[in-house]
Amino acid sequence: MATDTRRETIEATVRSFSVLDVLVDAPQPIGVTDIASRTEMTKSTAYKHATTLVDLGYAEKVGDRYRPAIRLLDCARRVRWNNELIRTARNPVDELAEMANEVAGLVIERDGVAIDVYCADQYHSGTFPAYNTRHLHCSAAGKAILAELPDDRTESILRRCPPVTEHTITDPEELSTELTRIRERGFSLDRREQFPNVNSVAVSLRTDSFVAAVYVSGRADELSGKRFEENIPGLLLSASRMLTSALE
Repeated sequence: MATDTRRETIEATVRSFSVLDVLVDAPQPIGVTDIASRTEMTKSTAYKHATTLVDLGYAEKVGDRYRPAIRLLDCARRVRWNNELIRTARNPVDELAEMANEVAGLVIERDGVAIDVYCADQYHSGTFPAYNTRHLHCSAAGKAILAELPDDRTESILRRCPPVTEHTITDPEELSTELTRIRERGFSLDRREQFPNVNSVAVSLRTDSFVAAVYVSGRADELSGKRFEENIPGLLLSASRMLTSALE
């Protein structure tokens, strides 16, 4: 008899975490109607999960809207204290941010999703999000990672490419051509594809355990031209080599 290897999951927990993901990704507090739309729940179900997160201390209510609670910062700090990857990446990424005079960071891929591991935002002006979206197809870091993944994994991810801004590339064939270009030149560019006023550049790095990318992001009207397409990529290529050596 065949063995069922599917993992048992609790649907209510999955739904609560999907609501939390929406709250974390939203740049401003968000209402129940939007939460329901983004999680494909009914408004009453979205309300119950949001209220549960508030009761547990992982979300807070602002008027009739919800946002992540400060308790999540404590969770993040505890993870960082015990994460060798972050300890290794911190100094090289901080140096990269200083040389570029922009936001810099390290992103890894987990289950087809972009995870911000460390962000050096000491040069952040506060006028754009100092993080990456969860989607791989619309950020420089995500596309640099996609260019390193096996073809079968890349193809499955490229089937799900929602538009994030009006500049997001969503056509799988166009994205495939973009990934070929990234492999040829060694770095990726994001021209307002994940945030309307942000450009970013990234270079991939690979270890035995994961595929990652180091990136620099800045305001599109400032991070542009030769600096965007030549100078910053040069800094990133050096940083990638340094990080790869440190992580081996």
